[in-house]
Amino acid sequence: MENLEFEQLKAQMAVLEKKIASQEIVNERLIRESMKDKMSWIKKYIFGELIAAPIAVLIWIGISLYAHIPLWLTLILALGCAIDIYFDWKVNITPIKDNDFDRQNLIETAEKLRKMKRQRAIQTIVGTVAVVLFLLAAFAIACIKNFKDVNPFDNLTPENVVLIGGVLIGGCVGCIIGIIVSAKIFKKMQQSNDQIIQQIEEINAEQ
Repeated sequence: MENLEFEQLKAQMAVLEKKIASQEIVNERLIRESMKDKMSWIKKYIFGELIAAPIAVLIWIGISLYAHIPLWLTLILALGCAIDIYFDWKVNITPIKDNDFDRQNLIETAEKLRKMKRQRAIQTIVGTVAVVLFLLAAFAIACIKNFKDVNPFDNLTPENVVLIGGVLIGGCVGCIIGIIVSAKIFKKMQQSNDQIIQQIEEINAEQ
């Protein structure tokens, strides 16, 4: 009788252990999927840049033709966009692969994410400074080309009004808005990395 009860208890324990192991596998899979989801929006953002950059260059060409900004400055913009997208891809997409979220790779993945944060911060600072300098140069050239030896406020022709309001003032406002939006995106990217690192640390603490 005791042997029968012992065997039943042993069978129940085996079933319980199997359920626990199965639950751990499910939880681990859900955590890995959660980490991948936190990185997926960054990938979508970079792909979005690939579409937005040519459109931005075309818009700039129209502005530069109207404001008599030289072509070489447009070429610098196009080259700058290409370089920025390349480093966005290199920093945010290339280092992380799907198998990096497997349990045996998590410690190395956490270090990759920390390195990604550092590189992203450097890229953002350099990129922001470059954009501000580029726009200042473009606005200075536009003023020299269009208002040299002339006070535009003394001759408010429709063309001058568009140049002052649309190109110069609008450009400054757009630059400020762009910097604010970029700062928010940068912050969200860094937070995504922090959340994944925290999940990895929690998984490692359980081992």
